[in-house]
Amino acid sequence: MNRNFYRLIFSGLIFSFLSCGGSENETTEKQPEPIIPLPYMGQHEIDGTDTVYHTIPDYVLLAHDSTEFTNERVKNKIHVVNFFFTSCPAICPAMIGQMQRLQGNTTDIEELVFLSHTVDPVRDTIPKLRTYIEERNIDTRNWFFLYGEKEYVYDLGMNGYILNAMEDEKAEGGFLHSEYFVLIDRERHIRGMYDGTETEQVDQLEKDIRKLLKEEYAN
Repeated sequence: MNRNFYRLIFSGLIFSFLSCGGSENETTEKQPEPIIPLPYMGQHEIDGTDTVYHTIPDYVLLAHDSTEFTNERVKNKIHVVNFFFTSCPAICPAMIGQMQRLQGNTTDIEELVFLSHTVDPVRDTIPKLRTYIEERNIDTRNWFFLYGEKEYVYDLGMNGYILNAMEDEKAEGGFLHSEYFVLIDRERHIRGMYDGTETEQVDQLEKDIRKLLKEEYAN
């Protein structure tokens, strides 16, 4: 056999090897990225082999429509919580505006509820809350403005939602309260906190709401 014959055989083997290698690379499946669940916030305890996470306690309040509002009304629902007062001259208008924007962006999520607790029950009576809602054209389809006695609400804020909520003469408007929105899951666990005055933070809150629904409640 002449040299050209061997060259053809050799070239064919190389071509076959390269083709197989390319095919193998093309058919290699891309590994899915690991799912990183949202964190559980607040203190937790170990009970045997189970972890007991911080849970929002039971509560009884009044809603802006004068109906009793308890934790049973958000049972098995994801909800977003904040604290405010109607005469707040600083961060509250921005927070309420961001909450309205978030509500508008999540109309497709039926189980989502928004809760706004007033820290000034002396001035923020039920009629005052209703006026506040009307003046700002707030959609109360799934958004409740909640009223309760001062000490009761402050305790719920600090020991339940882990947010500042108190009277403070040095604070603007006379009250000190957190600017954060709190994401609560179906089991009343805190899964995230977001600056309610920052658009990027509230956008992240929307993403995390959808992530929670998709990854933990898909079934």
